[in-house]
Amino acid sequence: MIFRGRKLPPELRDALRAADRRSVLQRLRSRLRLPWWLRWPAALGFAAVSVFIGWQAGLIRPVSPLPRVTYGIPDGTPAPSARFTARVGVVDGDTLSMGSERLRIHGIDAPEMAQTCERPGGRYACGEAARTAMAGILGRGVVACQHLDTDQYRRRIVRCHDDQGRDIGAELVRQGWALAFTRYATDYAAQEAAARDARRGLWVGRFDAPWDWRAQRRP
Repeated sequence: MIFRGRKLPPELRDALRAADRRSVLQRLRSRLRLPWWLRWPAALGFAAVSVFIGWQAGLIRPVSPLPRVTYGIPDGTPAPSARFTARVGVVDGDTLSMGSERLRIHGIDAPEMAQTCERPGGRYACGEAARTAMAGILGRGVVACQHLDTDQYRRRIVRCHDDQGRDIGAELVRQGWALAFTRYATDYAAQEAAARDARRGLWVGRFDAPWDWRAQRRP
């Protein structure tokens, strides 16, 4: 009113126009504003539509669960054929450690830690060599195992596969650092024959079968 018939300064004219625009926007928002009792249903509906669109577009996918890794037999003492995944250490060529548990690998017999064997150049600690070979097979030390039985020393008898899917017992026999324990199973007789023919591991020289070595030292 004060400026009727007079030309407004440019900065004041711009300020009045901006104020008019804000007033229009505020009136529009007030008309579009949902009542409080509709706000949460509207938000949930918008979220559901967004998730559906993301799923259809391939942007949202379920996350695959990680394999369970334990440091002991899961859920107490399992029944035979129970399967589990574990991070293990190597005790000797045919025995693994899982926390305080000991796992005896099914179907093989490796030299004892104190055992020595012969090869060109003299005697060597073949028990330690078998342990080193098993550690190399295990790599990161995570294995998927099946519990088959329990032996007289309360060790679980297991068949295990490494993270590449290899049967670790079969692989140690194939490399020549364990024998097929045919007294209990013939699973790995073919791997033993292949190692013997190729003169791998123990087969490069002379050695006592682990069961004979133990028998000679029993009181």
